[in-house]
Amino acid sequence: MASIRVDSWIWAIRLTKTRSAAGAACRAGHVRVNDVTAKPAQHVAVGDRVQVRLDGRERIVEVTKLIAKRVSAPLAAECYIDHSPPPPPREIVASQPRRDRGAGRPTKRERRDLDRFRSTGGLLGLIVTMVAVALLFSSCSSGSDSTASGARNTPEAPGPAGGGPFFGECGGVTTEEVSRLTGFGAMTLNIDNPSVCEWGVGISRTGAVASFNWYRGSPIGRERATEQLSRESTTDIDISGHKGFIAYDTGICEIGIAFGADFFEWSLSRGLVASGEAADTQAICDAAKQLATMSIERAK
Repeated sequence: MASIRVDSWIWAIRLTKTRSAAGAACRAGHVRVNDVTAKPAQHVAVGDRVQVRLDGRERIVEVTKLIAKRVSAPLAAECYIDHSPPPPPREIVASQPRRDRGAGRPTKRERRDLDRFRSTGGLLGLIVTMVAVALLFSSCSSGSDSTASGARNTPEAPGPAGGGPFFGECGGVTTEEVSRLTGFGAMTLNIDNPSVCEWGVGISRTGAVASFNWYRGSPIGRERATEQLSRESTTDIDISGHKGFIAYDTGICEIGIAFGADFFEWSLSRGLVASGEAADTQAICDAAKQLATMSIERAK
């Protein structure tokens, strides 16, 4: 066996739990072979360097043996040399908000898997929780005469769920504008619903992808912490007086802007890049900033 599909190999050596998860990671641009984004069907050979980004951690392995069937962990370890960086510091991991099973709204990645937010149970639970917390603080504050003026020291919530502006269809941006600003070429609107719009070049997700996600009643801090674990750089940003974050990695840039308890996010990915061709991440981030600015200006 001179070579094997990369999705089969990373599943066989136990980097992913299932074969379908390995293929999905490739299609999402999370797998690279010799520093080039890999399709599921791309082949790897002994000596190749494979990078896989899953669950907020980067795994970097060098192929030493080709196998097509999944094996035990000890045997899998004989098939590669692990060059992975150490896990992120505990402080960063601890800063990532957690949610109980069945509670809260889905994350962006869950939205993409579902293509639309199918359940409102999480939002209802969040609203009920916010109301209960507000009533609790209100009760405690009303029973205290610690200040002469009677002013309350109750911490203020960022705002009611859905209390932010209305961004309109696809953040108020047209397909022609997305194609022109990103420079990805003629794009097609593949997903269009009240919360998510996603454009792509062709029908394959291995190509360039742009998406607008509108989160109502979902804290931006959770999304920022997720990006901090999975992207090369995550920093604060201010666009037209509205604060948020910008996160980027090679060929990928994402910008989230908060509006009280709501926020939106623009995500741009160059997708597969031909061998020898470099992805202009700065240009991609500039396009993301322009799209975010347009969504803010056109909000109602």
